[in-house]
Amino acid sequence: MSRLAESMPAAGAGYAWRNGYLLLAFTALTWGINFPIMKMGLEYSPPLLYTTLRMTIGTITMFVIAGAMGILRLPHRADMPVVFSVGILQNMGFITLVTMGMQFMPAGRAAILAYTSPIWVVPAAAIFLGERLTAPRVVGTALGLVGLMSIFNPLDVDWSSEGTLFGGSLIVLATLVWTAGLIHVRKHRWHGNVLSLISWQLLSSLVFLVPLSLIMEDTASIRWEPGFLVNILFSGALASGVCVAAQVGAIRSLPAVTMSLSSAAVPAVGLISSAILLGEMPGYHDVFGFLMIGLGIVLVGLTDWRLARMRASGIPR
Repeated sequence: MSRLAESMPAAGAGYAWRNGYLLLAFTALTWGINFPIMKMGLEYSPPLLYTTLRMTIGTITMFVIAGAMGILRLPHRADMPVVFSVGILQNMGFITLVTMGMQFMPAGRAAILAYTSPIWVVPAAAIFLGERLTAPRVVGTALGLVGLMSIFNPLDVDWSSEGTLFGGSLIVLATLVWTAGLIHVRKHRWHGNVLSLISWQLLSSLVFLVPLSLIMEDTASIRWEPGFLVNILFSGALASGVCVAAQVGAIRSLPAVTMSLSSAAVPAVGLISSAILLGEMPGYHDVFGFLMIGLGIVLVGLTDWRLARMRASGIPR
């Protein structure tokens, strides 16, 4: 979400509430449901090849959308460093690590951990961008850490399950990789259309992901069954393609605090849909962890929204 922040309207600008909420609901539902979808997809394909197929379909979808909208352009030379950093870190790195980690843990829990990213932006921005560590931001980060510790509660985690700690660590690493990409984005001044650049960001991820997956995994291990084709089309065309375009529209239609709420909505949908589709019943530690992380995300989003309004009004911070 945050890598598209440059396309957000300024504080006080007019908002298209109805369209924005429809797009937001679509993205939250699709991305949340995509967690159990990915879990099911891993029964047909190893993780790197699954990610490669997903990203390939998503890339094609985004190029079609950008072309249909008449905004498909070659990236400006000044945007190329961010095109590659977003492609490698926030697309290839984040999605690959989450998919690999999901092999070892429930999809609902993976959804919660994957959406801790907005929390880690706070200390990273303070260290690398010099942003102020205000009290609400500190509290929001602390709530996120409490939620993370709840999910990794040693009394609740099934340590007999092989790779439990490793899988969770991969997903937490994914959120840190995503945050590193975001810090680069925040320092960058865009020259091209954000939606058009997403196509090239996805394509740049495939430059590294395709050879890596072909070297590390065997394509013969993929089970090309109808269920897998439906699965990978959902995860690729919808979750990695249409949803990204829809989120750009939502960001342009709604205030930042509402977008922060959506970051908490996705793991909630992930928990519920994993229970329905996979029969995963979240423990109370998972639910408590989700509530703490969600509160932290909302608090940080409220703070950023308030500071944006103060800057727009010329009020010193």
